[in-house]
Amino acid sequence: MSIKEVIMALIWLALVGLLYVLKTGPDYFQSVPVETPVVKPEDTEQTEPQANIQQQDTVLPETIRTRVEIPNWLPEDLNFNENDLTGDDLLTLARLAIENDHVFFPEHQNALFYVMAAKNAEHDAPQVDELLTDLHARLYEAATEAIADYDADKLTALTARLKSLAPEDQKIAEYTDHISTLFTLKRLTEEASELLRSHDLYAFNHEDAVHKFQQAQQLDAGYPPLIELENQLLATISQQAIRAAEEGDFDVARAQLRVLSGLNNTHPLYTRTTQQVDAQRQERFNYLDRQFYLAIQSLQLNRAEELLARLNQLNLDPGLLQPYRQQLNQAQTYGSYAVFDVFNDTLNRGGEGPAMVVMPVGSFFMGRADGPKYQQPAHWVNFNNAFAVSQHEVTVGQFAIFIKDTGYKTTAEQLNRGVIYNPRTGRFKNKHGINWRHDYLGKKADFNLPVIHVSWHDARAYAEWLTEQTGDDYRLLSESEFEYVLKAGSQEPFPWGVNPPPDNYGNLSGSEDRLRGSRVRWREGVNQYGDGYWGPAPVKQFSPNVFGLYDLSGNVMEWVEDCWHDSYFRAPDDGQAWINKGCEKRVIRGGHWGSALDEYHSSHRKQSEDDFTDPRLGFRIAKTIIP
Repeated sequence: MSIKEVIMALIWLALVGLLYVLKTGPDYFQSVPVETPVVKPEDTEQTEPQANIQQQDTVLPETIRTRVEIPNWLPEDLNFNENDLTGDDLLTLARLAIENDHVFFPEHQNALFYVMAAKNAEHDAPQVDELLTDLHARLYEAATEAIADYDADKLTALTARLKSLAPEDQKIAEYTDHISTLFTLKRLTEEASELLRSHDLYAFNHEDAVHKFQQAQQLDAGYPPLIELENQLLATISQQAIRAAEEGDFDVARAQLRVLSGLNNTHPLYTRTTQQVDAQRQERFNYLDRQFYLAIQSLQLNRAEELLARLNQLNLDPGLLQPYRQQLNQAQTYGSYAVFDVFNDTLNRGGEGPAMVVMPVGSFFMGRADGPKYQQPAHWVNFNNAFAVSQHEVTVGQFAIFIKDTGYKTTAEQLNRGVIYNPRTGRFKNKHGINWRHDYLGKKADFNLPVIHVSWHDARAYAEWLTEQTGDDYRLLSESEFEYVLKAGSQEPFPWGVNPPPDNYGNLSGSEDRLRGSRVRWREGVNQYGDGYWGPAPVKQFSPNVFGLYDLSGNVMEWVEDCWHDSYFRAPDDGQAWINKGCEKRVIRGGHWGSALDEYHSSHRKQSEDDFTDPRLGFRIAKTIIP
């Protein structure tokens, strides 16, 4: 056998042995870690800090993508033919590698390696180009699969092989961009996960789990680790929203819901969390609603104000909160009452005090710019404090209870005289033995008539007795209160307007009235009006005014608290009585059953000594309402 034949036989044996090892030996073609591309992260661009989680920024900072460099797969000085294999041997190895699905991996033991070795050995067999074309196509498929699998390491290795296979291939730049995206996704997801583990959900500089997640999501929302991270983020923020709602902090809960919505408002967890927060909010509303009205009913106004603030924190519709504000304002002003409520306070001795009507607080012009000096100047009066006024003048029956309980002696009783009306002469005269028990003619008065023949001192004594009996602040009306409730919102000269008063308006000196049994009529009273009474009428015989009060204009004049002043210069503008220490003259307001027309003017006022009594003069009372 020749030397050449011996050498060929040895080569054939070596080739057979190599093929046997490839088929039966260890898996030398298993995937091995490829060289990791060089990662060069850059500093994140600084952005304006967010104020708090309640105002999440909608513009994310620019995502800094990881730059990569594709390593060389094969060194340039590699000796492809170091084992003295022929081109046909290398092609045979390449086909065998393809059959074993070792097309591109592992290093130096894959089909691409053998084909390129054959090409490098300048093997001219047509099969080389065919295999290279086939491997080129297979590499594209493998790269597409690596991209779909988010396998950055595999795609890097494949791109390195593509650089060796076809250095000018445009796919190299495309794959490199994908690799950059994959490594950036991995980096951002890992950073966000770490921030989530350390509970850094929100930060002023956007270095937080939420913003890192959103930056990664902008690159590829389908990245599997990112989907898992999203579920973790949503679960964490959901728990915080629900916990905040359970603790009654709905500002924080709403802020967390806004973050959830910004992350994924179609996720079932967002829907469930919203429902749970809404349920907590409704439960909180129901509780606060009950407590608010209990506080109002018990006049715990500080607590009611605090509860209203908590209701406001629920971010309710402003229209829904308005009734609560009105209730609180009303309670702060009127206590347990409402405007125009009618009530009777219980007396310690038994029974009830006079019926009182709650007046609305407000403002009005007091006085008369074109009137006499003592009705000027017209000025603005503002009532900030609530008060109630007796529905009608104090009656004989009500005054009798006071006298019986206290044994009080009125001014007329002490003087043993009073003034009565003489129907034969139409004049008034003094008569002994006249007091509060008598009517304007000197006869025994019915209990439902307004009490007359009482001085200012008598009226004050009755109010002080009511204060003692009820524990509340009873008093005479101030002069401004009287004019305010008499006008009842009108600025007309007379309480009924400018035209003749309507039927059943009040006990006025109407031109149609006449003294019983005679033809005597009123000459200076109200034209075209008649009410059927000559002298005081029983209370509540006529229509009330719009404030629910009877007989303010007509029937009898009324004492008020104020001292007399010749004008309103420096008069109080807050509704308080104008009192000077030691004053002896007091103010009388309103017209009476026999007044001239001008005495029914809304601004009419008179003066008298505080011990004056008269059959045309009575009083009514007021009560200061203290919430």
